[in-house]
Amino acid sequence: MNNYIALTGGIGCGKSVVARVFSCLRIPVYDSDSRAKKLMNTDENIKNNLIRLVGNEIYKNGCLQKEVMAKAIFSDADILTKVNSIVHPAVWNDYVAWSEKQHAPFTIMETALLYETDLYKNLKKSIAVVANDEIRIQRVMRRDSCSYESVMARIKNQPSVEKAVQNADFIIENNDTFVIPQVMEVYNTLKQL
Repeated sequence: MNNYIALTGGIGCGKSVVARVFSCLRIPVYDSDSRAKKLMNTDENIKNNLIRLVGNEIYKNGCLQKEVMAKAIFSDADILTKVNSIVHPAVWNDYVAWSEKQHAPFTIMETALLYETDLYKNLKKSIAVVANDEIRIQRVMRRDSCSYESVMARIKNQPSVEKAVQNADFIIENNDTFVIPQVMEVYNTLKQL
């Protein structure tokens, strides 16, 4: 099977809600964030490359030190680019291997970073979940018990929603709208591929 579909959207847009609806429809959904974290802790090639790039302090007792990683990538855009070039190909290969084991008309890769990488070139279609900023901020503040300012800082560090909207094959609006009928429409189209 090679019907690879991307599901993308910014923080608080509702990617996870849409992913759960697809899962209820028995469409396998690959969570690239959690898989990337796992690979950074288990894949020796990734670990060795990250140690060469950032230094030994990036791992302690074999576990990735998120604070060290964050400090490195947020202080140097070149390091972020290099980390992405180490991790993203491994995540893609993991997704492909995972997809081949699934029994469904298509699989979905849930990812925040899609158009910022060359990943989108390997996918058959893409779905962007969108919501207005105020709704996104309120959702994240409730979910993570954090301040308005911290959510705004996270949103500013994420890829532009506009880019996803311009490039996506399908848009699912998740403001005060019903998501399930929109997902069903996309699902019915995708299962015909």
